[in-house]
Amino acid sequence: MAQITSLTSLLSLYIVSNLLISGVMSTTFTMLNKCDYTVWPGILSNADAPPLSTTGFALQKGESRTISAPTSWGGRMWGRTHCSQDSTGKFSCLTADCGSGKLECSGSGAAPPATLAEFKLDGYGGQDFYDVSLVDGYNLQMLVVPQGGDGPNCTTTGCLVDLNGACPSELKVMSVDGKDGVACKSACEAFREPQYCCNGAYSTPDTCKPSSYSQAFKSACPHAYSYAYDDKSSTFTCSSSPDYTITFCPSPNTSQKSSQEGQSKNTDGTTNSSPLINSTMLYEGALDDSSASSSILDSTGFELLSGGSRSFQVPPTWSGRFWARTGCTFDLSTGQGSCTTADCGSNQIECNGSGANPPATLAEFTTGSGTPDFYDVSLVDGYNLPMIVEPTGGSGNCLSTGCITDLNLRCPNELRVESGEGCQSACEAFKTPEYCCSGAYGTPEVCKPSVYSEIFKTACPRSYSYAYDDATSTFTCTGADYTITFCPSTTR
Repeated sequence: MAQITSLTSLLSLYIVSNLLISGVMSTTFTMLNKCDYTVWPGILSNADAPPLSTTGFALQKGESRTISAPTSWGGRMWGRTHCSQDSTGKFSCLTADCGSGKLECSGSGAAPPATLAEFKLDGYGGQDFYDVSLVDGYNLQMLVVPQGGDGPNCTTTGCLVDLNGACPSELKVMSVDGKDGVACKSACEAFREPQYCCNGAYSTPDTCKPSSYSQAFKSACPHAYSYAYDDKSSTFTCSSSPDYTITFCPSPNTSQKSSQEGQSKNTDGTTNSSPLINSTMLYEGALDDSSASSSILDSTGFELLSGGSRSFQVPPTWSGRFWARTGCTFDLSTGQGSCTTADCGSNQIECNGSGANPPATLAEFTTGSGTPDFYDVSLVDGYNLPMIVEPTGGSGNCLSTGCITDLNLRCPNELRVESGEGCQSACEAFKTPEYCCSGAYGTPEVCKPSVYSEIFKTACPRSYSYAYDDATSTFTCTGADYTITFCPSTTR
C-alpha cells in the first residue's frame, strides 16, 4: 500500500511502490506486458555474445518473465504483435516477426518496423550501455528502467507515445483487415533512399541529418533513437551492474487525453450553480480510475484549512487523479453543498466516484508495482489554481512538474469563468473539434497546439496544455513517494 498526505499549501501524496528483487549473480532482464493484448518478445544476442536461455516466448496481458544474462552480454529485445500459427504449424507475426517460423527466434532478428531495446553489458569502462531505438521503425510502446545501477546517465529511456495512431500514411503498416495501423516504418525502410538510411554519400554524421520523419519520432519520444546518428541524446549508461525492467505498453493511453473525461454532471444532466466564494479553505477531490474494487481510496474528498494536511495510502497499480475545489460552501448539518471551481457534482464533500467539472488543474497518476509510476499535471480540462507534484525517494528520471503561475490573472476574457476563479480550456469554451482534438482532428497529425494552449504551455511548460502534449508532459519514477502542493510559491 502507498501513503498519501494532503495539505493546502503542501499536499503530500505518498505512493509506495514495491521494487523488483533482482538476482546478484548475473544481470536480469524482467519483461512485463502491460498491453491490452498478448505480446511475443524476441531476443537476439550479438555475434560475440552467447544466446540466452530463450530467444522468444509469449507474454499474456499482465504477465512478466525474468531472464538472466551473463557478464558482458550484448544484444537486443523487442515485442512481436499479431502473431498466429497456421495449419502447418508455422508461427508468424504481423509486426517484428523474426522469420524463424517458430515461437523461438533462434538467432534471427526482428523484421522492421520494430521498437528495439539494445544492450551492451560491462562495456567500455565497465559500464552498461543501453538504448531504445526507432531506427528500424516502431510497433509498440516500450520503456527500459535500470534497477540498482548508478551514474549521472543511468536513467529510464523508451517511447511512451502510441506512434501507430500518429504515423504518416506513407509510413503506416495496416492490420490484415485494413482498419487499423499496427506499426510505423522508418523513412529508410519506406523509401530506401541514402539520405534517410545514412548510407552511400550520406554515411557520416556530417552528411546524414535528421529528416522530417525522424524529427516526428524524436518529438514524440525524445529519449529514443530516431535515426542512425542520434547518439548524443539516446545512449544511456549505468555502472554497478544494474538489472533492467522492460515494459511493453508502459503507460495508460496518455495520447488520447480529452477534456470531456474530467467532466461530471448531476443526475438530472445539469451542472451546479456557483455559490459564494469561501477563500479560507480548499476541498480536495480524488477520482479512482482503477478497475479493481480493492483500489478504492479511503476518501474521495475532504476539507483542507490553510496550512492543513492529510495522509492516506493508495494500493499498487492504482490509477486516478487529484484536484482542489475552491469557493465551496457546505451545510454542516446535512453535509450538502457545492464549489465554485472543480465541483464534482456529488453535492457532498466526498466526490464518490465523480470527476471535476472543468476548469480544473489535475494531478494524474498511474502507479506501478516494481515498475515506473506515470504522473502529470494537466491543464487539458482548464485551470483553477497553481499546483506542483514532486517525487521523493524514487529512482529514474524523477522530475517535479506542475503549474506555479496564477493563470487566472492572465486568462483571456473568452476563457475566463464569471467568478474569475478559473480559466477554461479552449475546448470547454468553444466546443469545436480543432480545440478538443476530436472528430476530424482526432490524431496528433491534425490536432496541433492552438493560440490558447500555447498560452498555457508558455506559462507552465511541464504541464499538459492540450490533448497531444505527451512528449514534454508525462513523467516517470520508480519507488517514489509524492508531494503535491496547492498554491506553491516556488519550485525546486
